[in-house]
Amino acid sequence: MVQSILVPTDGSPNAHKAVMLAGDLAEKYGAKVILLHALLRGHLPEGILRAAEAEHIGTHLHKTGSNLAADSVGIIANLKTQKSTQVPVETLEFIGKMVLGGAVQALKDKGVTDITKIVEEGDPAQLILDNARLHKADMIVMGSRGLGDLKGLLVGSVSHKVSHHAECTCVSVR
Repeated sequence: MVQSILVPTDGSPNAHKAVMLAGDLAEKYGAKVILLHALLRGHLPEGILRAAEAEHIGTHLHKTGSNLAADSVGIIANLKTQKSTQVPVETLEFIGKMVLGGAVQALKDKGVTDITKIVEEGDPAQLILDNARLHKADMIVMGSRGLGDLKGLLVGSVSHKVSHHAECTCVSVR
């Protein structure tokens, strides 16, 4: 029986499919879902920056006056004017909150009520394995390829590493 499902998500299309599948399973079995987002360090993929800008616009229009909307204005403006290729921690945390917020809403739309959100810094594969053990996950549902596609092709994907080292059932979604 499935009681706890860990779903790592980075906001990629395959991660979204994993969230949807986990939502279906959690709703059917009454399982808890643990959403995990690993903070991306270094360079921010262009697709995520565009998503952050789009979310900022929507958030600003719908939640004028909220701290998240106000913070996002400064974060994105600061990011665009910086000459450095390093992404500020505030931007990474904002994007992590956005990614998890979208995943939570998708799960709630499927009828899932027991949802835990985790944002941590570290090696994504190790974070997934550690959180699966810590939360006694019966299953890990994750996208087969995320935002680090090129790196994954060169040194091995996160999903590949997790599937070989996890102590529970792993489902990779394409």
